[in-house]
Amino acid sequence: MLIQYEQPRPQVALIRLNRPEKMNAFSIPLERDLLSGIRRAGDDEEVRVVIFAGAGRAFSGGWDLGETDLTDAEHHPLSGRAGRHTWLEVIRTLRRPDKLFIAAVHGYAAGQGLELCIASDLIVCADSARFYFAETRVGFNMTSGTAKLLPLLVGLGQARRLALLGQTIDATEALRIGLVVEVTSEGRHEASALHLADEALKGAPLALAAQKQLFDDALGMPLEAVQDFETQMSFRLTNTEDHQEAKKAFAAKRKPEFRGR
Repeated sequence: MLIQYEQPRPQVALIRLNRPEKMNAFSIPLERDLLSGIRRAGDDEEVRVVIFAGAGRAFSGGWDLGETDLTDAEHHPLSGRAGRHTWLEVIRTLRRPDKLFIAAVHGYAAGQGLELCIASDLIVCADSARFYFAETRVGFNMTSGTAKLLPLLVGLGQARRLALLGQTIDATEALRIGLVVEVTSEGRHEASALHLADEALKGAPLALAAQKQLFDDALGMPLEAVQDFETQMSFRLTNTEDHQEAKKAFAAKRKPEFRGR
């Protein structure tokens, strides 16, 4: 397997890209293994947070340019004939509301590896991290919905600067422009992601899923429609067992025990 699948603690899965001799560069077999790992986490109802990380000295160097002839539709990673849109299935699965996806980056995150980060819900990184928007430098364009997601993270001007000029930025710059939410010391990036997972797990599962869905669905809705949708979702959550448990826990001055119901 070109990934390592671990469960470092209850309700959390860690999927580590495991091709360190190639800086975890993507290939069609790696894409398929990654999708298999994501499906495994998706099928496990106990897993609420999924963390992506990389083995060795980097998160991922992007697509392995020596892997296949990308002019051949039989082998291009985005070809329906090659991987049956494996990569697009990976990216689209990250939008399922019942799972939170966190990218934990060290070393380089470039090309396709960087796109995986951008498609995740949160990015944390070690201070060694370098984010390389490589596509135009190797004759490609960015995929994975990056043309929409990246401007939402950093603003249109910064997105244009990064992608059109093929920029490399360090961890400090990534934090400054909003690409990442936290920078930690070298070797602590996975621990940082686990800390965020712990914080997320303090929330009620149905409420967390609802909030993620609201963020995603609101992108294509007028403001008044978003307000109506939020109100409807709030009424729905009011009738859940988790909301009633939160009220009881507050009155009893104890921590709530959520069950996702």
